[in-house]
Amino acid sequence: MVERWMTNLGLGVAACLLLAAGPSPATSPSSIVLPEEIRLGLATDLERVEVACCDGPSWLVDDAGRRYEVIGSFEVIAAPGKASPGVHRLQVAALRDRVQAEGLAGRLAGLLGQEADSVLDAGTGLYRVRVGRFGDRETAEEARGRLHVEGFDDVWITTEGQVLEEPGFEIEGVGRVAGRRLRLESADGVVDILGRRYRGALEVFLSDRAGLNVVNAAPLEDYLRGVVPVELGPDLYPELEAIKAQAVAARTYAVKRLGEFEGEGYDLCATPLCQVYGGLDVEHPVSDQAIAATRGEILLRGGVLQEALFTASCGGDTELVDHVFPLLAGGGPVGTACVEGGGVTLAGGAEGSPARHLLKSLGVRRVRERRVDERLSRARSEGDLEVVEGSLGGLDGGWLDLRQQGRRRLVPLAPGAALLLAEVTAGAPPGDLGVPTRTLATAPGDRLRVYLARGRVVLIVHEAPRRRDQAAAEPWSLWRSHDSVRAAAERRFPGLGLKSLRVLERGVSGRVARIDLIGEQGTVELQGLAIRWLLDVPEHIVELTVESGDGGVPGWRFAGRGRGHGVGMCQVGSYLMAQRGLTYREILWHYYGAVDVGRFAS
Repeated sequence: MVERWMTNLGLGVAACLLLAAGPSPATSPSSIVLPEEIRLGLATDLERVEVACCDGPSWLVDDAGRRYEVIGSFEVIAAPGKASPGVHRLQVAALRDRVQAEGLAGRLAGLLGQEADSVLDAGTGLYRVRVGRFGDRETAEEARGRLHVEGFDDVWITTEGQVLEEPGFEIEGVGRVAGRRLRLESADGVVDILGRRYRGALEVFLSDRAGLNVVNAAPLEDYLRGVVPVELGPDLYPELEAIKAQAVAARTYAVKRLGEFEGEGYDLCATPLCQVYGGLDVEHPVSDQAIAATRGEILLRGGVLQEALFTASCGGDTELVDHVFPLLAGGGPVGTACVEGGGVTLAGGAEGSPARHLLKSLGVRRVRERRVDERLSRARSEGDLEVVEGSLGGLDGGWLDLRQQGRRRLVPLAPGAALLLAEVTAGAPPGDLGVPTRTLATAPGDRLRVYLARGRVVLIVHEAPRRRDQAAAEPWSLWRSHDSVRAAAERRFPGLGLKSLRVLERGVSGRVARIDLIGEQGTVELQGLAIRWLLDVPEHIVELTVESGDGGVPGWRFAGRGRGHGVGMCQVGSYLMAQRGLTYREILWHYYGAVDVGRFAS
């Protein structure tokens, strides 16, 4: 017969996480106001834009607020009245990593003594690296030859506009309209562009290069309706609490980065470089429900917006932001264990009644049954017995990593023979000490109530998860030839002549954080996400070994777990935590630490 032990001990524990966590009031600074709308870059530097418009009444609005009614489809082209003649430029690379792109631009500027820059292509998510502004093609060809001598083989000549003295647009059926920004609004609040439908308005922005940037200006919450179902699809991950966590993270990420590409006429791109945004056609009722339930909620740390990064699959451990995104060092998520890495087995050697075990741990041998609760309550009031509610962060030697609304606390475990384990069902009252067991099959994020006698954990009460049968992340392993890695290095560091790779530093999760590219012409250090882009692997590598392929072809074997960048909230992990019965706030606390979930109005 299974015995369940009950006691009134713990009824006075306030705001315990074993029950559904209540809202955490944010110390919200009055300066934080959510934007009414956010601008998303859909495409950049187009020569012309064809607008398929519209199902109902629609109108164009120029910079001066003048309105022009439009009917049917029309075309927009750039019409800068006094722009300088187009110039020839050398495009040297298109890179994913912003730091690498800016570094390459700086090197090119030094080599040629010409202006160089890196500009995001919103359509591809790549940073175009260009150098020089040449008045004729012959001069550009000479400069390309100089770069070829320096080892830059893949260089082509492109043209750009220059200074826009009288910017404007030529609009089919309307004529010339002056300004840098043109806005299309429709009566039903939906616009159609580039084969997709979007809520809000369509904007065309004239860049400094005399190209047209296509922008969707959407209400913030409507924008999220086109982000959340793409980032965490409800059909594949049908857990509302996980999707709510995704909604809060995505909203925070967007607000944190408002104006990041202001010079290009938009706030964020619509690719994985920022957040994937699919517009109206990807919306899903479950995602809409999650967004509505968390409307206006963002993550704050000390009154400042949190770096709410998230990753598809962390493989079992997330990484410190400093090791992946060096530019964000000191201001983002720290690494933590994740349920995706599998379970954590706790073992104890004590048996019997949990209440009697607590008394024994306190050195109390003989107490009448009706006085047990009274004696334990007195021990708590005198400080000999402490009850701590929280969630499991993991095990660290003989210490239990306990999280309390994201705040980490390490507590020492009593030796096995002095440690009793028990399990309760979800929603059990605080006084329920559960069913004793020799082992507990737990996972990071699970709810725990621990009892410390004279500073050591002597009893752990685990809330049974709603679901236990969850698969752990599958490892990946890829082989790359020496020639392919060398070619990738040459595109970024022409003339290096890669010979070997050397690991310099690992992160808290074991991921490679810094490596040396050792070449014939010197050594280059890479860190963070740039390593992944260079090696073309699904996630950051954990193992790097020299290995010959078929026919003795020299190369390397790269191995790891997960996919993505490994920082912040693990999307697969959030889904698994929700399956186990955890709330979206508990999920957010687990991955982002001690953050406040604040609610703000636009």
